[in-house]
Amino acid sequence: MTRPPAAPPILMGVYRYPRVMTSKSEPTILGVLPGRVWLVGQGGVFFDAPAQQIAAKANTTVGHITLEVNGTKHVVAGVGSASGAPFSEQQLAELASSRPAIEADPTTGSLMAGRTLFVGAPGKVDGSYQGGIQSMVGREIGQQRDFGAALRELLGAVGVAL
Repeated sequence: MTRPPAAPPILMGVYRYPRVMTSKSEPTILGVLPGRVWLVGQGGVFFDAPAQQIAAKANTTVGHITLEVNGTKHVVAGVGSASGAPFSEQQLAELASSRPAIEADPTTGSLMAGRTLFVGAPGKVDGSYQGGIQSMVGREIGQQRDFGAALRELLGAVGVAL
């Protein structure tokens, strides 16, 4: 008897904040497989853990999610801080190269993150009036809420309790 091929990992480009409401964020890749979640930044792996070892709390108003793994909190969001760096070419290539397998797998098509590649972007809110206006015009809050909904659905599908 042959086993069906394993589902490919779904990757999302998220911004990681060390804590809520800080001006520091960094581009990272959140990866999921059934029962497993990992977060990798440009400097290395933040965590790679079984889903049941992750405590998650979703903020549906703003759209960010706090993941606690081994006593360390990681706030992930689709919109980074105004001073946040963009994703590196290597990160963008990794995200793009994962898409063909995800799109070819019928099981991943039922998830928002399986149908659309989500890659975050630095925000415009920098404390200035102009930054606030640019954020509203760019619909950043709506983007973050959409991103958060896709991330909540994805984490729930792989076994992370929200």
